[in-house]
Parts: sequence; C-alpha cells; structure tokens
Amino acid sequence: MQSWNSRGEDPSMSMGKKEALEVLSSSLTHAQDGCGRLVLVTGSLTSGKTTLLQQFSEISEASGATVLSATGSRAERDLHMGIVWQLVHSTPISPETVRRFSRLIRVETSAENDTESLSSGLRQDDVLALHSLSSSLLTLARSRPTVIIVDDLHFADNASLQALLFLQRRLRSARVLVVLSSWDRPGYVGPAVQTELMRQPHRRVVLGRLSTDEITELVMESDHRDLPSATDLSEAFRSLSGGNPLLVRALLDDNAPAVADERSGDAGRPLVGEAFQQAVLDCLHRWDPALMKVARGLAVLDDHATPELIGRLLTMQPDTVAQMLAILERAGLLHQGRLSSPEIAAVVRGTPLGEETTRLYSLAAELLYEHGAIARDVARCLVSAGKVPGPWALRALRQAADQALADHDVDSAVRSLELGLRASGQGPDALKFRAALVHVAWRVNPSAAAPHIFPLYDALNRGQLRSDDTVPLIRHLLWQGDRAMAARLLQSIASSPEAGRTVGLPGLRIAHEWIYGAPCEPPTDESAVSPARSRAKGPAVGPQLRECPTLSTLWRYGTSDALLNSAEHILQGRLYDTIPETAAMALLVLHHAGHRKQAEYWHSVLSAEATRLDAPTWQAVLASVGADMAMRHGDLARAAAQAREALNRLHSQSWGAAIGFPLSTLILAETAMGRYEEASKLLDMVVPEAVFDTVSGLHYLYARGHYSLAVDRVLAALGDFERCGALMQEWDIDYPALVPWRGGLAQTQLRLGRTKEAAELVTQQLDRIGPSDCARTRGVSLRVLAAASPLKERSSLLQEAVRLLEQSEDRLETARTLNDISQVHHALGDLGRARLVARRATQEAKACNTEVVHPLQVLRVPKQATRRQPETPTHEAAEVLALSEAERKVATLAAYGHSNREIGRKLYITVSTVEQHLTRVYRKLNVRQRADLPSELTRSSCDVRP
Repeated sequence: MQSWNSRGEDPSMSMGKKEALEVLSSSLTHAQDGCGRLVLVTGSLTSGKTTLLQQFSEISEASGATVLSATGSRAERDLHMGIVWQLVHSTPISPETVRRFSRLIRVETSAENDTESLSSGLRQDDVLALHSLSSSLLTLARSRPTVIIVDDLHFADNASLQALLFLQRRLRSARVLVVLSSWDRPGYVGPAVQTELMRQPHRRVVLGRLSTDEITELVMESDHRDLPSATDLSEAFRSLSGGNPLLVRALLDDNAPAVADERSGDAGRPLVGEAFQQAVLDCLHRWDPALMKVARGLAVLDDHATPELIGRLLTMQPDTVAQMLAILERAGLLHQGRLSSPEIAAVVRGTPLGEETTRLYSLAAELLYEHGAIARDVARCLVSAGKVPGPWALRALRQAADQALADHDVDSAVRSLELGLRASGQGPDALKFRAALVHVAWRVNPSAAAPHIFPLYDALNRGQLRSDDTVPLIRHLLWQGDRAMAARLLQSIASSPEAGRTVGLPGLRIAHEWIYGAPCEPPTDESAVSPARSRAKGPAVGPQLRECPTLSTLWRYGTSDALLNSAEHILQGRLYDTIPETAAMALLVLHHAGHRKQAEYWHSVLSAEATRLDAPTWQAVLASVGADMAMRHGDLARAAAQAREALNRLHSQSWGAAIGFPLSTLILAETAMGRYEEASKLLDMVVPEAVFDTVSGLHYLYARGHYSLAVDRVLAALGDFERCGALMQEWDIDYPALVPWRGGLAQTQLRLGRTKEAAELVTQQLDRIGPSDCARTRGVSLRVLAAASPLKERSSLLQEAVRLLEQSEDRLETARTLNDISQVHHALGDLGRARLVARRATQEAKACNTEVVHPLQVLRVPKQATRRQPETPTHEAAEVLALSEAERKVATLAAYGHSNREIGRKLYITVSTVEQHLTRVYRKLNVRQRADLPSELTRSSCDVRP
C-alpha cells in the first residue's frame, strides 16, 4: 500500500512543544530588543498548535508584553477585517486606542460580486486605512512590546491578511512579534496574499507527533502519574494514537486513576474509552468535511483502499482523496495506507450513518468484486452491508466461508453463511448454505446445527440434496443416535455414482464405527437376501477393508504394518483435513496395538493444535480419547482430568449420544479412586436414551456396573453387565478389548458366591480375545479366573496376569492383581511373602492415585480348600479374642503387611499409638515380630479392610 507523503515541511524537522516554546521565547526576546519577528507555526491535524499559542500567550503577558490575539474560523472567513477586529478587542487597552483603531476598521461581509475585494482582499479606499492601522500598531509597541497571535490563519479573511502583510513589511526595527499558526495541509493552495505572508517568516516552527519519550514525560507531568506502569504503557499509547497529542491526552483521561478499577482488557494494555473515541471524531470533523468521508472509505475498503478506489466509492476526485490521506498520515491516524490502529478503525466504522453505511459497504463489495479481490474481503463488506446485491454475491459468500475455514476463522465463516442463507430464501442455494452451516457447527458447537437439520431432511426426501451436502447431515444423525437413518444414507451414498467424489465419506464410515463399534458398509448379496442372517454375522468387511485404521479391523485381523501406517498417515495430516472421530480412531488403533508412545505423542500434537485453533469439538473428542488411554494405564488422576475437560468443552446437547465416552471414563476413574459420591453425582446426570444404542452406552453400562459393585449393589451391577453383554452380542461386536463385560459379570457372580458361573464366564472371555490387545485383556481375565479357581491354582494364574499387565503398562490392574497375590500367600500361611507383595501393591496403587484396591476374594479360603473347623475355638483364636478391639484392628493390618505409618493413617491414630498397641499385642500373643502374628487375625470379625 502506498504512502501519501506530500510536499511541505519535512517531518524530520518537526519539534516538540518544549523546543517550540524555546523558539518563540527567543523570538520574543529579539522583539523586545527592537528586532521585530514573524514566526510561523505549522503542524498536522490536532498537533497542538492552539495549546502552544495559548501557553506562549501566557508567557508573553508575564513578560510585560501587550498580547493581541485572534482565531480564524471557517464561518467568519468572509467577514471583512474580522481577524483585525478580534485583535483590537482581545486585550484591555486604553479606550482612546480602541476608538482610534475602530475608526480604521470597517467590518462587513464581503460581497460575492466584489471582484476587486475577492482578488486582492482590499478596496482602494482601504489602503490608507491599513497604512494608518499598521502605524498605530507600531506606535503602540514603542511604549510596550507587542505580541500579535493569530491562530488558524488559513481561515482569515483577505483584508485581515493584507493588514498583517502591511505590518510584516515594517517589523524590522519594531518591538513587535507576530506569531501565526496555519495547518500543514498537503496540496492546499491559499489566497495569494496568504501565500506571500507565509512565504518567508523569520522563524518557522513545525510541530510533529509525540514520541514515546514525550508521551512518557507527558504522563509523568499530568495528574495521572500514579497510573499503573505508566512508563511501560507509553509505547502502547504511541501505537494506539499514532503520537497524535489530542488522542494521547484522551487516553490519559480514559486511564485516569478514577477509572482504574474499571479497566478492561489485558493487564498492561491501556483502556480505550469514550474520551479516545470522541477525540478521534474531533480530529476527523475539525478540518475539511471530506476528511471524515475519506476515513470512512478507508475503514470500509481496508487493505484495498487506494485514492482511485476511495474516490469511486465516495464520488470524489483521486487528487482530493490523496490530499485527505496525506493529512491523516501526518496526523498519525494513518500508517502505511491503513488507519493506524484497530481502535481508530472501530470508531470510524461505528459512526452511525444508517442507510448510508449499507450503501457504502454494498458498493464497496461490488468494487472489490470487480477488481478481483479475494472472496473473504468481498464477503466482509457484504456482511457489514447486511444485504446481497445479486447472485454473484452468493458465490462470493460461499467461497469466503471456505477460505475462512481454511484459515480457521470460524466466526467469519458463520457470518458469511448466515447472510447467504437469509438472502437465498427458499431457493436451491439455501440448501448449500444450510449444509455448510451444519458442517461448521461441528467445529465449535454441534448442537448449533439443529435448526438446519429438518430442512435438509425435507430436501433429502424430495431428492434435492447432493451427496456432499448429505455428509454433515449423516454426521449429525450419528452423534444424535439415529443409527438406522444414518446407515441408510451412508449406504445410499456409498452405492451411488458420486461415491468416489463425495468428500468426507471415508471419515463417516470411521465415525460410524467409533460411535457404533462396527463399520457401516454396503450390504452383500447374501445379506440382501437374508437381513436377519446378515445382522447375525455383522457388517460385511471384505479383505480390501482389513487395512482400514479401525478397531474392529485390528481386533479381527490383528496388527499389520499397513494398518499402522494408515493410522499414522491420518494423524500426520492437517487438523481440519479430517474429522475428530477419524483421528480418535487412529489414536486408539495405535494405542490398542501396543504403540503407546506413538499414540501419546500424536495425542499431544493434535491437542496442542486444537487449542491453538480454538476448536472446541476437536478439543473435547481428543480429551475423551486421552482419558480413555490414561485409564487403560491406570493413571486415574489424568483420566479423570481429561474426561472432565471433555465434558466441559461441549454442552451435553452437543455431545449427543456420544456423551457416554467421557462420562463412563470419569465414572470408572472416580470409582477406582474411592470417590463414590462424585461417581454417584455423575450417574445422576440424565443421558439421552440413544446413548444405549451406541458403543458409549456400552462403556456407560460397564462403568455403572463397577460402581454398583464398589458400593455393594450387586444385583444392580448384575443387570448392567448382562445388558451390556446382550447388546454386544446382538450387534456382533463382542470383543473383550472393547468392553470386557464377561469379566465384570464374573466378578458379580463371585460376590454372589457363584464360583462355577464366574469361571465359565471368564473362560469364555479368554477364548474370545483376538490377535491384538491381548496382553491387558488376558491379564485382567486371568485375575478374575484366579479368584474363581481353587486356592492352590491361584498363584500361577495371578503371576501370569501380573506379567501380562506389566507388559501392557496398566498399573491399576497390576496393583489389584498384586493385592490378590498377597491374599493368596496369606491364606496359605506365607505371611512374609504376603506382606512383601502387599507393600508393592500399595506402591502401585499410590502411583495410580488411589488407595482403594479391592481383592476379588478376601479373608476366606474357598470351601474345597478348607478343613472342617472345630466347634470350640483354637488356642490361636482364643488369644486373638483376648485382644481389645483397638489392638485387634492394629494387629490385623500389621498381619496384612502394612507399615506403622499406613496403619495410623487408616485408623486415624498416631504412629506412637500404633507402636504401643503392637507392643501389647506381641506380649499377649507371645510373639516377637510381625511375621509371627497368627493367621487367625485375618479371619477375625473385626471390620478392617486391608
């Protein structure tokens, strides 16, 4: 963008207020010594000329000089001798002197047809009067130095200019100082007499804009010296104001201590308030009315503003526009062809014009379109105008929305699409805009798509919806749980001739599996003949689909290089080139295939990118996946934090039927950490019924079942696990790696004493484990199987389970299994090994942020492994009964291998008290150390959990 520099004073020769006052004071000294001077003060718009002259007037009066002052006005520029009359009547001089001057001045309005007056500003009979007037002024200065100050000389009438010119020619030996101020307007050519008067002043003062140092000094000298970080804010003041003195002072007013408590925005940034806004308007209205018009043209055209284009927009000559632009640039309101700060642009755009604003923006859109501007710039003007001039504008709005989405500017995309939709009415273009709005809504707020779904449904039923426009509709159906309709539409598109050209179709298939657990593919010939048989077999997945990055492919066919490469390929793409469900599936494929580090790396990369782009839906889905991955490794705190973040990123309506994913993970984590009240509150949340038609509903049932087990609601847990299993079998997605419902049901059967049924369930689960993700699932299953097995067989099963769980890096399940091993050792009488393993289990549990590790079978040996107990208590039992209740609780925990500190924390007593109890226990039981404590302690009725 070009810079409109003008001919005139070199900005590099400008000076500050202090230097200018020094120049004027020096000139006054010369005048007092009998060397008359004429000083010309020029400066840009609101550069402080008037303030400077007022301050110098006070200095002159203090020095004993007579000060005559006048100010030019646009309204009085045709008033003959108007400036001279102001000079004579501006100061209290003797009545005789006033009368003498008045006889020489004839104030009247110049006649428009008085060509002599208009050309020279002076009638022939006024020459003698002006000569006498000059002589009278010089005579006045003999007794006392005289300072004549005229502000805004460019508005002076010609007769007054002639009088000043007469005086200038006679200043050489007079005690007179004439100070004139005029605007520094590029390209402006005034009357000849004004030009002659200003051509050769004795001194020239050019006021420039304020530097950062000058602004800092101004702040420190003002009443705002206690403004927080005043020095640090000087650069911000300079940036906002362009160094314009009027705007700087307005910023000081806006940031006065009285309003410090009401400051808005970031700390360290000045507040831009009413004073600044009014100052901007004052600047633009102070000179030529065309100045405000050109500023508005700049704000409307923005980056495309040129003198020619602004001229066409405002019906002005380009030369005139260039002059106005130069004025704005010198005043600091313009920088590199644009309004110098967004705040100034906002003030200009906010000036109410009503229909004129609409007309300007609408015309600007047409001009930009004709000049080949990008669609986003055209759409910006159309949105500001709030109207669409023609079909070309609809195309521009659609293209602008695509460009905005590519630049991750969702707000601009929505504004363009909404305007296009309003302008389209009920026409065919309206469907395109609706489909696009549904697509955009998924990036920030999926529930915002709801108003557009029914019209798209209606158009689909009438056969008016293109395949590409059906894609966002299908995605909405998937999330809202309408599986049947989504599957029908998806298969319809997949079998159509447009399938290969439909953008987003592969992603929809993966999204279908993420939500429903299986890909939705076109039916095979066999399934077409027998739908029931097809449902029993599940969706058709041919060899060509075995390398798709989906979990069902992984579980059915195992890990392959092609599968992992496909997942990596998806994750390496740009964030908005795919949909969140596709990336979620790719992450889970890597994670379930045992590539934890890769999955966590890509999860962090995508999460950072989603945060940078402020994409709530992406952030929510990725947080949900992160919670699931953390839960699978026993990191309960991280799993809970990620799940809560996912729920907070999107409203429950936006989650739709998929809300079960983060909610179930959070319930499991809270339950595992023993926070049952928190888990109960989560379960009180109302979830859509459609949740239970999705995979997230399976996870929800599984999580609720484990919560019920933890709080001893065994029958409720039984119902949830059985319902979960029935649904998985009905949908033909009965993969233990997806939801190990048989393991949960087996644990419930153990609680009910049904050991045989539990063993059968977990054996079936082990038989169904696929070729991948086997280590963790098999390890968890072996732990449950051990609990349903005879005592002597448990140890080997549990040892194998620990090996597998350590291999899969699941610390929570490892802790649980180690705890079961400790129970087995204790039941077999190996107390030393029991304590050793218990300590390790406690350490693993702490690493998972929990102390709640419930063994599956505690305190009792299965009946087939026990001998009949005598009716009378044994000697050991009698000794245990002799202990007090407090001693028995301490002894029991000690027998399980807990340290004194752990016992104290569990029983809420001090370590010293624990030691005292143990001393008495050892004496009563006649033992020397913990290893000698009788096994009867673990079979006592004392209510102590290990």
